[in-house]
Amino acid sequence: MTKLTLVVPTYNLSHYFDETLQTIADQTADFELWLVDDHSTDGTAAKAAEFVKGIPTFHVEQFDRHRGVSVARNFGIEHASGDVVAFADGDDQLHPDFVKTLINGFQTDTPAVTVGYRWWHSPMNPRDQYETLSQRTMFQQASQRGSEIGGYIWNKAYSLPAIKQIHLRFDESLTIAEDYLFTATFVVNNPGVYVYDPAIRYTKINRPNSTLRSRGFSERRVEDQVFDQIYRMGERL
Repeated sequence: MTKLTLVVPTYNLSHYFDETLQTIADQTADFELWLVDDHSTDGTAAKAAEFVKGIPTFHVEQFDRHRGVSVARNFGIEHASGDVVAFADGDDQLHPDFVKTLINGFQTDTPAVTVGYRWWHSPMNPRDQYETLSQRTMFQQASQRGSEIGGYIWNKAYSLPAIKQIHLRFDESLTIAEDYLFTATFVVNNPGVYVYDPAIRYTKINRPNSTLRSRGFSERRVEDQVFDQIYRMGERL
């Protein structure tokens, strides 16, 4: 059976974290959990520490200073003991079968498994069946803003040995599009057949004070530069 490590960065999540923790607790398959708190000051860290008590496979790390979401995710990668690693944001909601669906997708030989998500809108046909994608198709999906699969990391699980083989980490200098860069780099370096279940297993919550909503013009320019880099990578396929 494939072992999955779920990495969840946390930072000043207010009441949103309570709902996320409940959806983590409601999972129908076993997994390892790393809650990595990025020096919260609103009680989020205390909630994380309380949540993992008494569960040997659940862990928490609390940074002594604010270091950024990419540092938190990289910590999770470096401490994961699973065969595959998945990520969730600490203010989002997981379907009870989120972990189960990702794990079962790895019963075939694949570098990564992805599932359907709900954000600004829902898929027109969220069919519940595993489908396969070529490396090229997966890259096309992962390198486009707002595509059905997207370059987001929170609706995917990645082979941990594949990550380690190419020494892949999140770019800690970026505050935008770091997820697209991570996923695109993974896909372009890992040929094979990718697995996709379009059924909605992840819900993105639109938080009014989220980092995404507060980004300015300069960060949007950085985002454009990241996508230029991604497009150049795609020329290798």
